[in-house]
Amino acid sequence: MNVETAIRRPAPVKLTVTDFRLLKRAGVFAGYSKSELLDGKLWGAPVQGEDEPESDAVHPIKLRVEDYLRLHEAGALDKYGRTELIDGAIYAMNPQHRPHVRIKSELAFRLRLALEAIGSTLFVGIEGTVAMPPNDAPEADIIVTSEPEGEGPFPVSSIALLAEVADAPIRLDLGQAHRYAAHGVPETWIVDVKGTAIHRLWSPTAEGYAQRDEVRFGERIEAVTIKGLTVATDGLR
Repeated sequence: MNVETAIRRPAPVKLTVTDFRLLKRAGVFAGYSKSELLDGKLWGAPVQGEDEPESDAVHPIKLRVEDYLRLHEAGALDKYGRTELIDGAIYAMNPQHRPHVRIKSELAFRLRLALEAIGSTLFVGIEGTVAMPPNDAPEADIIVTSEPEGEGPFPVSSIALLAEVADAPIRLDLGQAHRYAAHGVPETWIVDVKGTAIHRLWSPTAEGYAQRDEVRFGERIEAVTIKGLTVATDGLR
């Protein structure tokens, strides 16, 4: 599968006038000569530099991680349940069905046991939000982090490995892996439930992961970037 494949996401969450006012009061639009909310989307005309020609052309405004957290803390996103910030837009998370939950939970459990077996202090978590400034805060299915303590999202600098479980067509998750690579996540696993395989990706670059391979269910998968970490995949299907 090609990580760089174009990805189609569902429509982003529409912001309300109340959300717009909250962000404006917080100074989120200070870099814009004008800002507006049109059909739930933010638009603005960036302030021009002294050497730039004047223009009132409006462009989409991308929310930053701190803007997203501000809305979350204000309760503005409560009605959507779980959400994530992708490229400056907020998306509601899809419901998780039994195959997804079962395999995600089982793989996370096996990762914990495998890390304990090699004496690693890395922590394994499920459904953790990872702060990837300036405009991304995705919720990963499984995170392996060196900083489990503290407030707010997990910093991307603490992430040793991320895993996504796809019980539907995996194009979206492979596109998410491209984003993880751009933010320097050392290694990502994409679990293809229907394809009964795990896509292992490593060597992150701005354009995506430079190296990848595939491990079939029933084989053992070894982390490339965490020395000694090996996990059995039998029984995942």
